[in-house]
Amino acid sequence: MKKLPDITHSRIYFFLMLAMAASLPLSNALMSIVPGFLMLNWLIEGQFSVKLKQLKERKPVLLIISVFFMYLIGLLWTNSMQWGLHDVKIQLPLLVLPLVIGTSIQLNYRQVKLIIYTFSAAVVVASLCSIWVLLGLSGKTIQDPREMSLFISHIRFALLINIGIFSMGWYLVNAERKQLTERLLLIAAITWLSLFLVILKSATGWVVFMTALAVIIMAGIWQIKKLAWRLPLLGILLSIFLLPAAYIVYVVHQFYDIETIPQNILQIKTSKGNLYEHDFNNKELENGHYTFLFMNEDELREAWNKKSAINYDSSTSSGFNRFVLFRYLTSKGLRKDAEGLEKLTETDLLNIENGMTNYRFVNPVSFYNRIYQIVWEFDVYQKGGNPSGHSVTQRIEYYKMAFQIIRENFWLGTGTGGYYMAYQERYNQNKFFQDQQFRQRSHNMFLSYWIDFGLIGLIYICFALFAPVFMERKTKSFLIMVFLLIVLLSFMNEDSLNNHDAISFFAFLYPLYLYSNYEGQEKEIRNQKQ
Repeated sequence: MKKLPDITHSRIYFFLMLAMAASLPLSNALMSIVPGFLMLNWLIEGQFSVKLKQLKERKPVLLIISVFFMYLIGLLWTNSMQWGLHDVKIQLPLLVLPLVIGTSIQLNYRQVKLIIYTFSAAVVVASLCSIWVLLGLSGKTIQDPREMSLFISHIRFALLINIGIFSMGWYLVNAERKQLTERLLLIAAITWLSLFLVILKSATGWVVFMTALAVIIMAGIWQIKKLAWRLPLLGILLSIFLLPAAYIVYVVHQFYDIETIPQNILQIKTSKGNLYEHDFNNKELENGHYTFLFMNEDELREAWNKKSAINYDSSTSSGFNRFVLFRYLTSKGLRKDAEGLEKLTETDLLNIENGMTNYRFVNPVSFYNRIYQIVWEFDVYQKGGNPSGHSVTQRIEYYKMAFQIIRENFWLGTGTGGYYMAYQERYNQNKFFQDQQFRQRSHNMFLSYWIDFGLIGLIYICFALFAPVFMERKTKSFLIMVFLLIVLLSFMNEDSLNNHDAISFFAFLYPLYLYSNYEGQEKEIRNQKQ
């Protein structure tokens, strides 16, 4: 077979890099397929002596790849080879992509820009698809805005949105001369994705965005000598934290503005003359009202079944169950009886049938909804409620179990995949999490590495992942430092690199930023303009 010329392999490589960038927010399948084609093109291209020389010159890439081999080594002491091999398979992009990108031709400024623009455009397309579904135009009903992420996990999608926003922001303000159309498109895309991040209601996405923005502003302040410029920027920086904090305090205060229980509560009857049932042990609240006071289920059942085609005692895939009805009525300050139900509008009934628990949640772009939900979760948890399915409070239980496992496997961990049996033992002893879907890992990447490989492995992996940016002297590169900041923040709240979509974007973007000449050529452009 006739060997293709090197220039053809280079073009194929660049095309596949574009395809990989587009796949990150749009297709888990392509995320798996494209690295295979990249490796195939890399093997067919040959020139292994040249690639070996590049590998020797770019030793940090070996550090990144070594994390994959840590997972292989961890199989030696795992008690679950099945889950160990599962984790090794997930980590394959960490072997393939850094090796191929780190030993391939160096991409220039224009090529990297096109890759980042393709990635950002794909993020915008994914967000528009999500809005299409949220508006009900696809025929699918969304119970939670976080379900809008159609192609990958909503948390990883939020991370990609942040990467897209800050990457496009860098291209918008850098020294390269751009046409007006390009600038307007960048501004429109940044504005839209920032708004969509609010609609998505990912607490992780919000925290990452505000923290990254604060760090960028702080870095800018350090470079400004004039006090007249520093003070406004400091004000913006403070507002990033103070305004959301003040709003959270407002929501918490409103949540705990609790109704006064009448002294004659046991004598109060419904409008039909029936006595109410009261669960004084259950202190759950909705908008300051007790959910399990003033209940007459016989009346409520009869009235609901007359109004709705959904049976009162059923649970539906749309999210309805009778507890949703309790919470919604309580949120409006209504009692759980026939009279309370009669006061609901047709819109209210539809909201309840679709699983909405609070009438205030009707606004899909409100910050209030997500903050309220988190406050409600903490309130229920503090009162002994089950945190299962509550994204914030269940993490507290995950962390508790993680530290229990760490204490028993401090230095070497459980081995690759050994976490599964260790967690199952803890879950079987836990009064919560009887449902298998909520039996998850620690939701903290540092704890996850510690559980798998012990303290020794955790220290080594952290060094292997973050040392390359210092070894390659890229600490002044905006794109790579913002990328690593976003990844680092995700480590605090997610087992991010234990997931296929996250390990794929990390293994792709990290070596791309490390071994491309985008920044050097941007500096040349800046110098030419001066």
